[in-house]
Amino acid sequence: MTIRRVSKVLDSALTALTAAALIWMMLHITINALSRQFLNSPISGTNELVAYWYMPVVALIGFVTAHIRREHISVSLVVDRLPPRNQVEYFVFGRSLTAMLCLLLAWFGLSKAWENLETGLTAGVTSIIVWPVSFLVPVVFAMLTALFIVDIIQALKHGDPAVDEHTAATDQPTS
Repeated sequence: MTIRRVSKVLDSALTALTAAALIWMMLHITINALSRQFLNSPISGTNELVAYWYMPVVALIGFVTAHIRREHISVSLVVDRLPPRNQVEYFVFGRSLTAMLCLLLAWFGLSKAWENLETGLTAGVTSIIVWPVSFLVPVVFAMLTALFIVDIIQALKHGDPAVDEHTAATDQPTS
């Protein structure tokens, strides 16, 4: 399977998961608001579910999809003025630092997730279990680490920091 194909499958799966979380969150909040307004009885734990389940899923998966789609913010005022070889060197250096940071965050997130599992972390004063969501942190940062490593390999292979999956798959220069 090519990098481009894996990227498309991963993007589709993560987008579907995020869309499902957003739809469930929207329905949950809407039903809660209607129940509170018309039945004077809100759904217990709605705020906790939104804060500790829905939002972390949407936000964390958003990091990965933004990277896959190249929709993250990039400020390249200085680097774009450098010769192409130096652009690749700075790109590889920056991606290497970011990959190491993501790996450290994945490691720390995993240790914290195990701690949350052992203590049976719940949402505040409620009995809503939230420890499973904490395992999403190391998964997401491990995925980002892998994606940054792929970026580094592609940039070194093609000699262009702006190479994308399509260019890498077809070996055509970017326009």
